[in-house]
Amino acid sequence: MQTQFIGEHLLPGQLGHFFTLLSFIASLLSCYSYFQSVRYEHKNKDLSNTWLTIARNSFIIHTAAIIAIFFTLYYIITHHLFEYHYAWAHSDKSLNTKYLLSCFWEGQQGSFLLWAFWHSILGIVVIFTGKGLEARAMTVIALVQACLATSVLGIYLPGEVQIGTSPFILLREQMQNAPIFQQANYLSMVTDGNGLNVLLQNYWMVIHPPILFLGFASTLIPFAFIVAALWKGDYTEFIKPTLAWSLFSGGILGLGIMMGGAWAYESLNFGGYWAWDPVENASLVPWMFLVAALHTLVIFRATGRSLMITFFFYVLCYVAIWYSTFLTRTGVLGDTSVHAFTGEGKSMYWHLIIVIFIVGILGFSLISYRRKTMPIIKTEEGLWTREFWMFIGSFLLMLAAVQISISTSLPVWAPLAKWVSGKSFAPPVDPVAHYNNIQIWVAIIVTLLSSSALFLKFKTTNLSSIGKKFALMAAVSVVLSILIGWSQQIEGSQYVLLLFCSIFSIVASAFYAFGNQKSLIKMGPSLSHFGFGILVLGILITGRKKEVISLNTLGGFIPLGKTDMKEAIKESQENVLLYQDIPVAMNDYWATYKGDSSSTEDPRSFYKVQFERKNSATNEVLEHFLLYPDVFMNMKGEKGFSANPSSKHYWNKDIFTYVSSVSAKTDDLSSVSLDTFRSFKLAKGDTLFLSKGFMVFQGFNTNIKDKRYTQEANDIAVGALLDIFNLEGKINSVQPIYIIRDKAVNQIDDTTTESVGAIVRLGKIIPEENKAEIQIKEIEQVKPYIVLKAILFPHINLVWGGTILMILGFLLSMWRAITKKKEAKQSSEAA
Repeated sequence: MQTQFIGEHLLPGQLGHFFTLLSFIASLLSCYSYFQSVRYEHKNKDLSNTWLTIARNSFIIHTAAIIAIFFTLYYIITHHLFEYHYAWAHSDKSLNTKYLLSCFWEGQQGSFLLWAFWHSILGIVVIFTGKGLEARAMTVIALVQACLATSVLGIYLPGEVQIGTSPFILLREQMQNAPIFQQANYLSMVTDGNGLNVLLQNYWMVIHPPILFLGFASTLIPFAFIVAALWKGDYTEFIKPTLAWSLFSGGILGLGIMMGGAWAYESLNFGGYWAWDPVENASLVPWMFLVAALHTLVIFRATGRSLMITFFFYVLCYVAIWYSTFLTRTGVLGDTSVHAFTGEGKSMYWHLIIVIFIVGILGFSLISYRRKTMPIIKTEEGLWTREFWMFIGSFLLMLAAVQISISTSLPVWAPLAKWVSGKSFAPPVDPVAHYNNIQIWVAIIVTLLSSSALFLKFKTTNLSSIGKKFALMAAVSVVLSILIGWSQQIEGSQYVLLLFCSIFSIVASAFYAFGNQKSLIKMGPSLSHFGFGILVLGILITGRKKEVISLNTLGGFIPLGKTDMKEAIKESQENVLLYQDIPVAMNDYWATYKGDSSSTEDPRSFYKVQFERKNSATNEVLEHFLLYPDVFMNMKGEKGFSANPSSKHYWNKDIFTYVSSVSAKTDDLSSVSLDTFRSFKLAKGDTLFLSKGFMVFQGFNTNIKDKRYTQEANDIAVGALLDIFNLEGKINSVQPIYIIRDKAVNQIDDTTTESVGAIVRLGKIIPEENKAEIQIKEIEQVKPYIVLKAILFPHINLVWGGTILMILGFLLSMWRAITKKKEAKQSSEAA
């Protein structure tokens, strides 16, 4: 007899399963109907139109089903229906309402649904604007939607073949072997969910994923139009819609990528906005292919050249979208990424490989099929033409994207390479340096070309007309480079060269915008290149002149849980110990930890840190501000905590802080008697924090020469050497002694100076661990403390401002492309 489970709400799940199946069937029907419409467009126009109507209606039904799935799953999450595994795994009752949306896309299925949602909305736009290419383009879009729909089907075929994973699976179905689910009233014991990853509990993660996935989804539209053009064999009709959609996609995807950088800057503690993490790279590579394709498309529109490479770049871009999804969703990256899916994505491995082959074969086979019919200009481009240097820049972007992709994919190809060659390939020890050392040369050339090419003409250029302009722009750039390089102390030939190229890009783009274009609506390209130059300049200055100001001047080692000793030493040197209410010098500031606060409504603890900048002569406070870095303890049952930074923003710099370690809560220490010793196991080099300082264990001493100890025959005596520090540095050393005499243990305690105030005893020696048990009795209770890291980012606003201007240039160019189409249409109608 089947168990009747008490309290389950099964209707939302049943509706969800229905709409999921409906979306899949409707997308397949739409794809087939669009294909049939194309098939009969020249044979039987009426039949073709009938199929076209069925295709459109099917896609509208598919879109409605996707929206219904979206709202059904959101209903399950917001109403805390923890009988559903997705709601239990990604949410809990304590979450703020604004973060419930983040629960939707934290999981695999929710993010695929978000992707499908944007595809369906963009597909509706194509239905109304695609005109002669609608049927062919929508065949591709509907096919991709069917592939995405299978990712959430959750259907099992014979042979244990699983097609997708449903977000509407019940918790008892997902964990059916757990004893709790043998009980009809199991829901009475499932009182709350597992919760949302604390890194996603940030306002950026409410808006960043939708924008990023809109960017991912929008790359499908240019791909669909180039497939439609190849399918039809028409190489003119696709240009205008592909160009407009490419500009939209480039702007939105670029915005999504930098929103991710802003989230990382505000929520992660790696000290910056970009770390060449595989997930970051996975979004950057398709964007680089897209920008390369966009520029070669402009070349083809103006000159009739570079058509095949344009198609090639667009196919590469869309294959890269799915390949990036494969890298980040299947767990193949393992521990090389801080925020890739690991466990729940393994079921998608072959699923995504099949989709990659579908889109790849579709695109590349059509290019191969049509290669002989594509228009080709056999003469070579002139050296001093815009198309030549635009092609060089595009090709270089492609090579840079390939390099990033190969390095990111190392966990994928390394096993195969080892099998073939017998050699092992390990990830770079310093990924940031690995990528920077290569990509800096790409940045140098691209920034120089991006602005210089603006002054060249398509097909032919009169060099004498632009020579004086280039000389003037170069002179202005040299002067500005010298001034900025001197003020920011930029050193190193490659960095000085990048400085000049980025400034030249800024200067030349401004000259071109106001000297050649003049009208705002035409300034899209120059605005994008201007913003790109500012972005590169900001990356250069923040990257080279980023300064850690929380220097550990006390000399003691601060343990921060790092397993790599080199990294542990570096982090110890770059973190400062702040005892409550005791100011510590930090660059131009005095930093004081003023206490912490938490509430039952917010699982985070906020640590109040006061910064003061004083006049060195008069001690007058010139500036005062408070920062509140916070800590989320024990996220999802994991050890340790998640630290969220807090920053002070200036027009020309940011002071970025985060908490690396914290003392135990005062309540936790209330049961400790100050009249008793507390024991700690220490290895050589370990640090032990006290209320007024800390001590570092330097090892054992068996050659004891101490006036407190008189050696007798058969004594076994060992001392523990400990250096004592207060906030001013090392003040003295102590040596408690452990003695075995006549089979009895004797101990001689040692006492620190009054400024630290502790009695130290060597409790016992642990030879198998090579550790000492150090016992401490303090005169006062342990004073609360935090370990803080603070970084000064000079001119960080150049990064954000440059990004915004670059994206505005994309969107302005898109608007120009759209309105230009309308102007041309109006002119033809008037004629």
